[in-house]
Amino acid sequence: MKQIRFKFSLKFLVILLLAALLLGNRGFRRLITNFAEYRRLQAQSCELARQRGILETQIKETTARPAIEKNARKNLGLIRPGETEYRFTPPAEADK
Repeated sequence: MKQIRFKFSLKFLVILLLAALLLGNRGFRRLITNFAEYRRLQAQSCELARQRGILETQIKETTARPAIEKNARKNLGLIRPGETEYRFTPPAEADK
């Protein structure tokens, strides 16, 4: 009976020492926190790369000649020489 108890105590002692070694060691804890930080930064980097792609697409679209002309006509009311612009007043509330 004493041998069984001794084996049980030895197993418990080994598990306890292993847990103390892993959890009590600053290097191991730092490794875990650094790995978590690395994963967070990786996710942030992927998100920033996606946003960069969207912004590059928007820059290409806005610097294209048709987009510039469309914005100038719509926002500034510019017209080409020889064109005639017609402006209509919106209907009144009573006419709707």
